Amino acid sequence: MDGLPTTLGKPFQKALERYCRVEPPLRKEELQELKSLLVAKKTLDTSKAKCMGKDGKPTGTFSASAANAKGDHTGSSMFGSWLRDNCIIAWGLFYTDPEGPGSDDAVACLTSIAKFLLKYQSHKMELVINGLKDVKGDEKTWMDRPHIRFIGETGLEDPKWYNHKQNDALGYFMWARTQLAWHKKLPFDGEHLKLMGQLFDYLRAIECWEDLDGGHWEEHSAVHASSIGPPLAAVKLFKKVAARDGFLPPCKSDTLDVLESNLESALGKILPNEIIFPADLARDADAATVFLAYPLEVVDDAVGLQIMDRLKKVMGHIGMCRYRKDSYWCKDYKDKVGDDPTKHFTDEELKERDRLLKDGEEAQWCLFDPMVSAFYGRMYQKTKDAKYLRLQQLFLARSLAAITGDSCPYGPWHCAEAYYLEKDTWVPNDDTPLVWTQVDLKMALFEMERSLALVM
Repeated sequence: MDGLPTTLGKPFQKALERYCRVEPPLRKEELQELKSLLVAKKTLDTSKAKCMGKDGKPTGTFSASAANAKGDHTGSSMFGSWLRDNCIIAWGLFYTDPEGPGSDDAVACLTSIAKFLLKYQSHKMELVINGLKDVKGDEKTWMDRPHIRFIGETGLEDPKWYNHKQNDALGYFMWARTQLAWHKKLPFDGEHLKLMGQLFDYLRAIECWEDLDGGHWEEHSAVHASSIGPPLAAVKLFKKVAARDGFLPPCKSDTLDVLESNLESALGKILPNEIIFPADLARDADAATVFLAYPLEVVDDAVGLQIMDRLKKVMGHIGMCRYRKDSYWCKDYKDKVGDDPTKHFTDEELKERDRLLKDGEEAQWCLFDPMVSAFYGRMYQKTKDAKYLRLQQLFLARSLAAITGDSCPYGPWHCAEAYYLEKDTWVPNDDTPLVWTQVDLKMALFEMERSLALVM
């Protein structure tokens, strides 16, 4: 492990041991064997997470967590449809299968989200855009923001109080929707253009480049780099689509320029940190920033490498902390917090929860190693520098090593959301399998296939 940023532990699944190594990199034949094994074990099967309507047909979106061997998550918010998860899932499905069912699922997913936003959130944005509603206050205003989670089975709003001040989630939708338009898989029609215009004007109205939102993790109110990057990626790509397809952006004439200028400036001041304001919440390393480098590619390679270097601070022996001092799924979380691990917290309640954590007992998440592997894959594909292929292999191996073993109560061969300490044992948390992790691993495998095609 000389010169490497982190360690590689023993995989939970013995059958994966031969693929979980740092070097030499997998051979093409081995990668195909690995993919066939994961298909046979249904590790990457996202179909169980498709939200179903009363008629038994998919409604388009995915629940955050799929049903598992122990049962389902009935009564848990993990069966909600999050915009953030769904948009990264949709992009990953399309990107890894642009001419197949993955592309079809991506189109259905983003169409369903757009329908929800148009029907239930459009009027909320208009109130803010026209100065008739202020949504930048305390938690009493958070439900007045566009909702970033809804009931996937029905397409209805979830009336339960929730922290909806999530600018990154809106940005991910805008980016993913524009990606499908750019690739001519889901061209913009009038309704969707109207929605995009409202979203851009809304983000301008709340001055999202300095808005204190909840960030990727829907928690502490701060200016998050991970919330600034997705809208910026969306603005840049939308401008390209508008120029190519010859339409006028359906928002105020200078909105796109105002957003791009302010978002770029704000992001440049914060990165490679996640938070610099307010100072008491400053965070210099957060795994959410990896998505700015991959798949958003809203930062250049030099900044992307800075982000990866910072992630050393959050790397564990299984996965990565979201950030240090993260109390979500800390040791014996369910005993300490109660029967609903997906309970949401106000800023004041978070302070109480954070007191439960002891250093080194942060949960280790499985979302990030695949994305780090994919980023280094892109770097190798650009430079042909073997050090990046070695890093790509390391983080793919870590991703594979975290796949659940036979003793997992939710079933073997699953992509977990995270591992946390139960008494003194690291175990997968309840949100297993997590669809976001599944699709991240799909992207990591896809980038490894692209990299190995370049190896002589």
